[in-house]
Amino acid sequence: MAEGGPTKQQRRNFYLVILSVVSMQVTASTIYMVFPLFFADAGISKTESGLLISVGTFAGVISGVVAGVFSNRYGRKILLLTGTLLYALVFFLFAYLDHGFGMLMFLRFIEGLGFYVMPVMVTTMAADTFPVRDRGKAMSLFSASFGFGSLIGPLISPYLISGNDYMFYFLFSGGSVLVSAIVMALFVRETLPEALKQRTEASAAGGVDIGGFLRSIKELGVVVLVFLVAILIFRTGYTMIDPFFSLYLKDVLHLDLSLTSYVFALRAICTILFSPIAGILIDRYGRKRSILFGLGMTVITLVGYTFVDGLIPIIFLRALDAVAMALLLTGINTLMADLLSPEMRGFGMGLQSSITQQSSTVGALFSGLIIDASGYNEVFYIAAALCLIALFMTEIRVHEPRGTEL
Repeated sequence: MAEGGPTKQQRRNFYLVILSVVSMQVTASTIYMVFPLFFADAGISKTESGLLISVGTFAGVISGVVAGVFSNRYGRKILLLTGTLLYALVFFLFAYLDHGFGMLMFLRFIEGLGFYVMPVMVTTMAADTFPVRDRGKAMSLFSASFGFGSLIGPLISPYLISGNDYMFYFLFSGGSVLVSAIVMALFVRETLPEALKQRTEASAAGGVDIGGFLRSIKELGVVVLVFLVAILIFRTGYTMIDPFFSLYLKDVLHLDLSLTSYVFALRAICTILFSPIAGILIDRYGRKRSILFGLGMTVITLVGYTFVDGLIPIIFLRALDAVAMALLLTGINTLMADLLSPEMRGFGMGLQSSITQQSSTVGALFSGLIIDASGYNEVFYIAAALCLIALFMTEIRVHEPRGTEL
């Protein structure tokens, strides 16, 4: 990719990558809505449900780093395709294997291994394809695809589940992701430059250039370290909420599955509408400013959840939440891609993804315990405090990378 910009063919290829992962976004958006209910119907407690959610994100810690490392040697496409096929397979296993706690733990781990390759590869392919000045807008397309998936998934979920029977849901999810894998195999082209692949193989002699990555971190000083820690703290707080939000709507606000699906879908609509705007704002006004604004909005939203008592207030807060997440997801991915050299891009984005998933593991694990012991409000307050800490860390120690300042 020349700094002048990608060719039309390269742009079309990236757009095809985004389209091919939509089914993964659709199914992933149903997991936090459907799986807590599915686990509850299987006799799983909230604490055990937290363990099941966390084991999937823990698997992402492994697959994110592994995918990032090997994508510099073998290419982005093969890693993306492998993860997609594994993710499709696990839904069929959910449909036909037993639902004891041990088996569910195993299946959630395999599911996480497959799914969390995808965000690493898509963001890396965006950085491969687009120069710095357009990278925010490219990342916003990925955020918008997440929003689209989050819209479709909750809306169709009630029609895929019949009472306590989740069979059709699992078959539909596995089949749709399998179609995406076929599209990837046939039409998506590799984005890793051949010269970069050869340099990676030569410098590492078939191994991983850990020293090179550490040298790049050292050259950047404390900025990357502080930013990664801030991401860890923010994500730990925010992911204390996500796995149990559908149960919060059911237990506290007494919303049925149909109304719950509308609440989830509303957030998705706002994400779709605002993500392109977020990309423009991030490219125009800077990555750091957008991240700070998103963190501030998230703190307000999390505290607001403790005061709502009906459908209309929760709709307003979910819309605000969506705008904040569009800024944060796009801003964080763009800033991290800017900070990394092309040689370290796959490994670095994989490391960021792993830190994100590790925080999700911790958040999901402890939130179930806290909800069982103290209720939902305690979790919202803890999550807001962690986001506030991440905001101050980013403001004090993180700066815009060169070439992106106003």
